[in-house]
Amino acid sequence: MKKLINFFLRNGKFKITFPVLAIGFALQALLIVHYLPEFLHYSDNLKNPDQLFTYNFEYITNLYQKLGEVGRKFYSKMLVVDFFYTTISGMGYSLLLAALIKKEKWYVVLPFLLTLSDIFENVAQIILMNNFPQISPFGVFVSSLFSSVKMTGGVISLLLILFFTGKNIFNRMKIKRQIQEKS
Repeated sequence: MKKLINFFLRNGKFKITFPVLAIGFALQALLIVHYLPEFLHYSDNLKNPDQLFTYNFEYITNLYQKLGEVGRKFYSKMLVVDFFYTTISGMGYSLLLAALIKKEKWYVVLPFLLTLSDIFENVAQIILMNNFPQISPFGVFVSSLFSSVKMTGGVISLLLILFFTGKNIFNRMKIKRQIQEKS
């Protein structure tokens, strides 16, 4: 964990962070603009489980039935793109936190660790789809649990980023005012 924290602190510079986040945003746009409409077409407008805080066995069974075999294959491809989006965005947000905090704090790795939760959810979805129609309620529960952890941690990460962004803006304004008062 210490090595991961140090990696983000060493590389947590805005000139590195913003390009990484830009790639993440581009992948997110690809998912939203290209993949999501086609997913919704196959699913008869049932939401992607990745967008839900929690879901149950009945929801997943209904979704997989509506997707059909072609839709499930498409969803598997979509999850591969989501894997890249999640990994790059998780790194970008951890780099952003490190750039904002500039101190060795464990929570700079929180966005990246949430990447693991999203990846585990995606892997669980792929396993469930590959075993459909013989899917286990426990497998759905585990997948849903990863989704809940990802979303809860995502809100915490966002709040940390907003807090430290505000703190940095306030500190810069304070320094600028002090410089002006001395002049």
